[in-house]
Amino acid sequence: MNDPILIGADVGTSSTKAVVLTASGELRAVAAREYPVDTPRPGWAEQNSAQWLTAVVATVREAGERAGIDPAAVQGIALSGQMHGTVCLNAAGEPLRPAIIWADQRSSAEVATVTQTLGREQLAAWTGNPLATGFMLPTWLWLRSHMPELAAATRWLLLPKDYVRYRLTGEIGTEPSDAASTGLFDPAARAWSQPLIRALGLDPDLLPPVYPSADIAGGLLPDIAAEMGLAAGTPIIFGGSDQALQALGNGVVAPGVLSSTLGTGGQLFAPTERAVVDWPGPDASGLRMHSFCHVLPDRWHVETAMLAAGLSLRWLRDQVLDGTPYAELADAAAAVPAGSEGLLFQPYLAGERTPHMDPAARGSFVGLTIRHTRAHLIRAVMEGVVFGMRQGLDLVRSLGIPVETVVASGGATQHPLWLQLQADIYSLPIHRTRTLEAAATGAAMLAGIGTEIYTDAADAIARVVQHHEYVVEPDPVRARIYASQAALFADLYGALVHIDHQLAKSYI
Repeated sequence: MNDPILIGADVGTSSTKAVVLTASGELRAVAAREYPVDTPRPGWAEQNSAQWLTAVVATVREAGERAGIDPAAVQGIALSGQMHGTVCLNAAGEPLRPAIIWADQRSSAEVATVTQTLGREQLAAWTGNPLATGFMLPTWLWLRSHMPELAAATRWLLLPKDYVRYRLTGEIGTEPSDAASTGLFDPAARAWSQPLIRALGLDPDLLPPVYPSADIAGGLLPDIAAEMGLAAGTPIIFGGSDQALQALGNGVVAPGVLSSTLGTGGQLFAPTERAVVDWPGPDASGLRMHSFCHVLPDRWHVETAMLAAGLSLRWLRDQVLDGTPYAELADAAAAVPAGSEGLLFQPYLAGERTPHMDPAARGSFVGLTIRHTRAHLIRAVMEGVVFGMRQGLDLVRSLGIPVETVVASGGATQHPLWLQLQADIYSLPIHRTRTLEAAATGAAMLAGIGTEIYTDAADAIARVVQHHEYVVEPDPVRARIYASQAALFADLYGALVHIDHQLAKSYI
């Protein structure tokens, strides 16, 4: 009997990527399609939801053709997706406007109002999470206030990958790993937070029903199946958030293992056996990271989030360095001493979440002198990103969550300097898997779990996930330099926050 085929597609922020995976773990093909993020006003971030569907159809078809698959061999498909965003559908299932995605900052007033009205302690009790711009809850409150006619016409509020899955199957629904990122969900109960919904006077019927991540949502509709080159009725799994599925794709499901993802944004992902909350303290600390559901029914995770990780280097490349390829940028930075000879970069180009939860935070270079070259700027940007990630690592540990193994993921694993910076700044060995396109691969693995190709996650991981033999170890000398500079980096936010906020008021 031929090896069963599983397909995963990751509906990301800058592109969709699809993989064709055999049940035994062979990656047969990958395909990708890019698309833009629209910024019609400063601080806004939107995407046309039709481009996601077009990209999923195109990449699945292309990957299937490259792999030469028999459509009858495809046992299941699952989607991974960018988190937090909001798609408004009318009663006919049609989008009413472009989707507002995670990077959008227009709802800062709504975030402040909800936080002040309910209180941080009540938010922690009802949702386990801080509220941030770009989350579905404040986005919907903004739409209800500023576009009341659109709000009145809205029948469903869907997350990005849930909209695409609806178009593939005709079935409305969501699952816990992505729903937990909306600001409307109780991750401990794995259900919409009814007390919060009542307190804010929201209509609970706007929210889709919640199903386990590995459940079958429905079969692939005939018209879409023909476009994809697949069989009508092919099982479509509910899927999961991109972070939960990259974790599955990298085998990060057990406590003690942490994934460090550097892509457009930056995330640390630590699995837990219960919902762990960064409870607010008397000094206004707490709620500095997220408490979400894993795609597995008996797992949760804490997640720290940076908004502009790889995005910071992309900004430098596109706006300052004339589009020089990333590999050349990192090669130049590798020749600069650790610490960039006294230059620090604060990577808050889109505001920041962990640890500040501040949409008005701003980016900055501090310590510039005439000695610094473009290579220093590049290295300082890369170091600043990992310093920000280290702040998240310190918070994870402060909650008593063990960190024994760090697995690097994301596009930044493609250059050794990014890996070495993580090892040196975290002062921990950095492991890697051989998984390519971890979120899409994790989605394919989830499809295998949902269709019982795999008995459980452990079986899927054993058959699919392989680790590199080479581990990137921290250099003791550089680690000491970075420990000192990390403390200075931590002081930057407090030193500049007043100026940042004044500038934000002036220009947004």
